[in-house]
Amino acid sequence: MKGIRILRSAVVRAQNVGYHACSLVNYTPPLLRDLTDQQAAKVQCINDKLRGRHIEIEATMNSAERDFARRKRMIYRSKQRGWLEADILMGSWAVQYVPTLTEPQLDEYELILNEETIDIFNFITGKDALPPRLENLSLMKELQAYALKSKVFDPERYEEIKKTSNLT
Repeated sequence: MKGIRILRSAVVRAQNVGYHACSLVNYTPPLLRDLTDQQAAKVQCINDKLRGRHIEIEATMNSAERDFARRKRMIYRSKQRGWLEADILMGSWAVQYVPTLTEPQLDEYELILNEETIDIFNFITGKDALPPRLENLSLMKELQAYALKSKVFDPERYEEIKKTSNLT
């Protein structure tokens, strides 16, 4: 694997300038192709530290606390997509429905949230056809129905939805 070989050499060079070694177990080559090997090693090290800390924190939580944190995280991710129309559509739906979703539904919603923002928006609004991995998700159908019925893009409803979903 070329990416791992590059990272190993970057880690050795990074160690020489004061960075600690990283785990290569889950390494994937960086998406930002303009990074130097040293920058990629530093990013990987920081990522590993943060993920490790996250795992430590979650290990101290009971199942109810983990569930609550997961739901809050999903609502946040829905409201903060980085594109206002998607924030309003996803955020208002999440505020209303995520607190009552079942565990399998949360898993489905997480699959949807992992898609690119523009793709989610286009799938939900029907502009693009659903890819096979999302076709059979019941929540996708619910999101599409919500987009039609809630009229989130109606200028008169826009301000109301923004306020009631705490998207101001």
